[in-house]
Amino acid sequence: MFIKQSLEEKERFIRENYKRKCRLSGKNAAVIKKIQAVVNNTKSNPEKLVGVEGIWGCQQLIKNNVAIQAVVLDLYGITTPEAYQIMISLCDLAEEVHIVSSSTFEKIVEVGTSSGVFALAKFPQKHLDNLSPKKHEVIVVLDGLEIPGNIGTIIRSCDGTDTDAIIICNRKTRVTHPKILRSSQGSCFKVPIIEEETQKVISWLQQNRYQIILTDTDAEQYYYEQDYSGRIAIIMGSERYGISKDWYQIPSEAVKIPMRGDCDSLNVGIAATLILYEALIDRSGDRKQK
Repeated sequence: MFIKQSLEEKERFIRENYKRKCRLSGKNAAVIKKIQAVVNNTKSNPEKLVGVEGIWGCQQLIKNNVAIQAVVLDLYGITTPEAYQIMISLCDLAEEVHIVSSSTFEKIVEVGTSSGVFALAKFPQKHLDNLSPKKHEVIVVLDGLEIPGNIGTIIRSCDGTDTDAIIICNRKTRVTHPKILRSSQGSCFKVPIIEEETQKVISWLQQNRYQIILTDTDAEQYYYEQDYSGRIAIIMGSERYGISKDWYQIPSEAVKIPMRGDCDSLNVGIAATLILYEALIDRSGDRKQK
């Protein structure tokens, strides 16, 4: 139960209940420098760490059982029952708990609604072996996408359409990029995301009898004419180069989106969203007949 406490009372509570992993940290602490590198995407990130701030984002970590390396607390900013409960939940789960000043906390957060809580989490790493063809029937393959915001948009659309998994091949940007995290609105912690080499992905899809559907502006049929039943893998190509030639050397079907203006294609995030919702409607049988 939340009880309005002074800063001293909050600090005493944290230090007494989490004394083995709690410490007071300043702006030059190693954890603060590590977080700054992660949120600014300025250094290599072999641990695949992501920074998550605020109540809603941290709730997504807890809901999806994401491993938390460290939690950073600005006790001055924790003023509501919801923030207080998130603080306790994060402290229970985190490997380390750091109490910092408000000025230090401001160096690692971006928005003004962080409510005094920040988590350094380990991005969930999945592999092809983690997927079950019986369960993961609708897969989106992102081939060489370069813009993090587009990837995040597609991840969010995959969540909205109950798409089973995302495979990234021919990778051009880190899956831990802060813009992917923000634009996916936390969906990157829910939808399984796999990074793998193109040929391994193709072999796995063929072995498990997935229907390969290429998105191609030169396709003969429109996306709403395609049959999306059974196991399907929808391939989305890069913003500049489209789908790589490896995908055209295997049995597949191709779909396009009608374009009536001067532009010959849509943003890849919008295009993927259209096709994913079409697949959802087609598979659910919810389309209303006129």
